Amino acid sequence: MPLRRLPILAALALTGAGTFPAVASARAKTDLVFLNNGDRMTGEIKQLDRGILKLSTNDIGTLNIEWEDVDSLNSVYQFRVESSSGAKYFGAIFLTRPGMLEVVHRGQVEEAVQVDVVAITPLEASFWQQLDGSISVGFSYTKSNSLAQLTGDLYVRRRTPIRLFELDMSAIATAQESEESSQRNDLSFTYDRLFEGALFVTTSAGTQTNDELGLDLRAQLSSGLGAKLIQSNHSDLLSSAGLSVNREWSGNSDGGYNLEAFVSGRHSLFRYDYPKTDITSEITIYPSLTSWGRVRSELDISASREIVPDFTVTLSFYDSYDSNPLDPTAVTNDYGIVTSLGWTF
Repeated sequence: MPLRRLPILAALALTGAGTFPAVASARAKTDLVFLNNGDRMTGEIKQLDRGILKLSTNDIGTLNIEWEDVDSLNSVYQFRVESSSGAKYFGAIFLTRPGMLEVVHRGQVEEAVQVDVVAITPLEASFWQQLDGSISVGFSYTKSNSLAQLTGDLYVRRRTPIRLFELDMSAIATAQESEESSQRNDLSFTYDRLFEGALFVTTSAGTQTNDELGLDLRAQLSSGLGAKLIQSNHSDLLSSAGLSVNREWSGNSDGGYNLEAFVSGRHSLFRYDYPKTDITSEITIYPSLTSWGRVRSELDISASREIVPDFTVTLSFYDSYDSNPLDPTAVTNDYGIVTSLGWTF
């Protein structure tokens, strides 16, 4: 019997005796992956995310394999498998029949169509193995008006079988001869609790400063309910809505506490044929519940393209709007375009 056709009875024996491992530890790199061209690789399956299967090998490091190029695979270790419909399965994984992934746990076998599988996450992964993200830096200078701009961005994500943590930090500093310098800073931490199907609960905390809008500091806490409207190996669409409370300061003014509703949407398109391309658009609208008529919004659009492995060039557009800023002399709209170089991990 070929190795790629590991018997299901053997899988039941290996997975039916115990529960999921509770403590992360290094494991043997014995997972088998076969490609459509006949190549066979042995290693440790790290994850499947956004159409890329990551396989850590002893000899050639970590490989990024397009999911559609995988013919079959075997692993007796425990994974969380998620389909495009939001269905979730837990157990050992065996892609043994063309186009079908079998998930085996405690004597039970569940099946998912390969093209519908959008995420595979090891349950025994260590804290560091669960992290991914990006760092980018940009700088521009225009001699004609002595305008200089420095930008920086840090994004870190940690995903567990039922939780998602995200840290997002960005800063833009602008300086011009004979003009007062300005800054725009954003810091947010988001926690999502994932459920069976498309729904999730989201909670976030963050701070903002924006000299253009006359905002010295905004501290904000939000919570709501979200849904994955589209989820595939080439695109995803998320939406969420809920309530947000914040407090603002501008100069000597204290805006006190403000209660707002929020509605948010995020759409991503990604292709992982070399060079990798990722286009993400996100908008959040905050209608105030304590100051009727006031509306805020945050819009971010970014397009990144890989120039060499793990290094990207990114073009971003941002727009911050406040119909009634705390500082009555401030503008109501702040927008800009940023070009930066980044590293993904």
